[in-house]
Amino acid sequence: MTTVTGVSLLALASVLVLSGCEKTQDDPMPPNKAVVAGDGDSQGDAIVAGSPYNATAKIPCSGYKGAAAGMCDAGVVRNLETGTYIDVTLPGNVTRTIYFNSDGSFLSFAVAEADGTAAMETSAERQGDTTIATVGAERYEIPDALVKGD
Repeated sequence: MTTVTGVSLLALASVLVLSGCEKTQDDPMPPNKAVVAGDGDSQGDAIVAGSPYNATAKIPCSGYKGAAAGMCDAGVVRNLETGTYIDVTLPGNVTRTIYFNSDGSFLSFAVAEADGTAAMETSAERQGDTTIATVGAERYEIPDALVKGD
């Protein structure tokens, strides 16, 4: 029996599958299936089924129309030429979009004259591995892991 240390079973199975080995009952992957981007392989992101997002999460949020602190649904699209954006779903199915530079730093909110956000002050600060982004009285806490992924 051969012992392999420092290599995950998935990585080993991937090498075997990609090198043309046939599937056995112990293989965790079907034959001829390549490694999927976004699975921790540093090759990019997968897409959440039925959405344009690379990942979804709930993030701490507050202040939309006077709302108390709570958790908001968020979806992220990463690795665009210009950076990353996160759509945060607010009550009434309103979406607040937050943009990040390609290095993961805060860039801006999508603002509009129509909803009054164009006149609101926007800012961001860092607390540990989280960006605290604000537009007017609204506050969003976005962890680096959501912005940057694997």
